[in-house]
Amino acid sequence: MKINEMIRELRIKKGFTQEQLASLLGVSAPAVNKWEKAASYPDITLLPALARVLDTDLNTLLSFKNEPTREEIGDFLNKLAVDAAENGAEHAFRMGMDKVREYPSCDLLILNIAVTLEGILGMYAKEEHPAFKGEIEKLYERAAKSTDEQIRDRANSLLILKYIDRKEYEKAEELLKQLPEEAGSMMDKSQMQVRLYMKQKQWKEAANILERKLMTKLNEIQSALLDSMIIALEEGRDTDAEEIAEISRQTAGLFGLWRFGSYSAPLQLALARQDTGRCVEILKEMIPAVLEPWELDRSPLYRHMTDKKSSENFGETILPKLLSEFLDPGNKEFGFLQRNPEFQSLMKEWKSKTIS
Repeated sequence: MKINEMIRELRIKKGFTQEQLASLLGVSAPAVNKWEKAASYPDITLLPALARVLDTDLNTLLSFKNEPTREEIGDFLNKLAVDAAENGAEHAFRMGMDKVREYPSCDLLILNIAVTLEGILGMYAKEEHPAFKGEIEKLYERAAKSTDEQIRDRANSLLILKYIDRKEYEKAEELLKQLPEEAGSMMDKSQMQVRLYMKQKQWKEAANILERKLMTKLNEIQSALLDSMIIALEEGRDTDAEEIAEISRQTAGLFGLWRFGSYSAPLQLALARQDTGRCVEILKEMIPAVLEPWELDRSPLYRHMTDKKSSENFGETILPKLLSEFLDPGNKEFGFLQRNPEFQSLMKEWKSKTIS
């Protein structure tokens, strides 16, 4: 309820006429009339006396409200969407802006209303509304000044995308610098940087970021697959474990990963089952793969990585350590294998090669 409505309601509740209220406050009756019509407002120095005369407090008189909860914000956004469907985008826009004026310092509400109104305009507006779009952008700018990091970062992310689309690249770059590496936004910082580079036709820079991102995600996927396979084994889902190990092996091949790594999950599966024959079979292919260079240049997925290096020297470094781990008598994981003649012969063969 607005202050003019509150004054009128409380005056009537107390049984005062406008003249009586004016007399108690030392003002004119027309002044009270203007307050109640929202033509003017009481002087700030009169507010404490007005609250006492009307038997209320300043918070009630001024219709002060606590900021809405997340649940209340969610309910309002749903009402906004329903209103747009029933009464049109323009009506919903005014409804949303009224709510912003009601809670002008609630950054979470402001950001979510901006996002919702933008979607409503795109879905229900029958014509372009540049003025409405400008007001929505101002809401994003207000939210971008929030002291809440997540709200600020999300608002900045949305502004960055707008600037990129409008070719305001300097503004986009400036906001990108302010974002943390892991922004709480609809898109992460690196993806927005890629979009900016692509708009500027800086293909190499964009591709370099994407290739690094792909490599990082693939490593995460392979790690997740390995852990998923172990869980499947622990739960007695042997068929699932075999399938996951095969998916891991195929993933390495499909995405041009180092061939040596493609044997990791199948070997772990064979070791967990203490399947000596399968372990030896895998090691016969896995050990030579250590020495195969990982030639990123040959994969269309990694053409632009600026620091791509062959894994050849790396393989020569880790092979002796790998063999030492396999033969370590204290390593219980390989204990059952170390007694196998074929395994011993394979280890002896490769140890002689590393010494020579």
